[in-house]
Amino acid sequence: MESLTEELFPYRILGEESGSNSGSNESGNPTDAVIFVAISLVLGIASRHLLRGTRVPYTVALLVIGIALGSLEYGTSHRLGKIGDGIRLWSTIDPDLLLAVFLPALLFESSFAMELHQIKRCMAQMLLLAGPGVLISTFLLGSALKFTFPYNWSWKTSLLLGGLLSATDPVAVVALLKELGASKKLSTIIEGESLMNDGTAIVVYQLFYQMVLGKSFTWDAIVKFLAQVSLGAVAMGLAFGFVSVLWLGFIFNDTVIEITLTLAVSYIAYFTAQEGAEISGVLTVMTLGM
Repeated sequence: MESLTEELFPYRILGEESGSNSGSNESGNPTDAVIFVAISLVLGIASRHLLRGTRVPYTVALLVIGIALGSLEYGTSHRLGKIGDGIRLWSTIDPDLLLAVFLPALLFESSFAMELHQIKRCMAQMLLLAGPGVLISTFLLGSALKFTFPYNWSWKTSLLLGGLLSATDPVAVVALLKELGASKKLSTIIEGESLMNDGTAIVVYQLFYQMVLGKSFTWDAIVKFLAQVSLGAVAMGLAFGFVSVLWLGFIFNDTVIEITLTLAVSYIAYFTAQEGAEISGVLTVMTLGM
């Protein structure tokens, strides 16, 4: 298993080794991580304020600033002091922990904020882009990786990475469309397709990940796996949503309970689906929010 992991993710192994070596030489203060978050928020506010009225999205400016800070900290001999210590602390955080803390709440907020009548009008386009569109993108990216990268990856490994890269995050695009006054239908299609393709891409990733680890699938088994993971997630999301609505019906004008309940249900639904039932937690929370 260890040799398989090294073959699949050579740069991750290298990064972990370098991170462990640097961690053994340097001890970071946990408060430096909080300082970095505060500075990042200030940079975000300043970028949005300075770029207001221009055609440059402030999210692009934040990307450039982030690359510049990382390059100064890791690529040169000039250290950034407390900011650099915060960068190193955040770069070594467990990615699963990061997803577990932020993903359910972000997914629920995005799906809950979408307008239902717009979703009904755009559902066909959203399903087309998030279903066949993601599968086509996975195959094309996987083929490009297979024939371009010099790592001698198998088709399973190439398609695994292709599935990971097929999930788009149009936060900056949707924000820009809103600022430019684009039609609500276009924004709904892009945002809704993004939510759905997250679920599709994760299902595809789970399939190819098991295949890379040696589990074989027939075409019938693949169709059954995809249907079980996706349709089961929708059913579980509907069930949690139904129970939540019934519970909220007994609460009258208590915003603390309402907010806490909706937040808690999004996390419980995500982990019940992902860890308990082994179906797509992303699709579960998305269905719950809608």
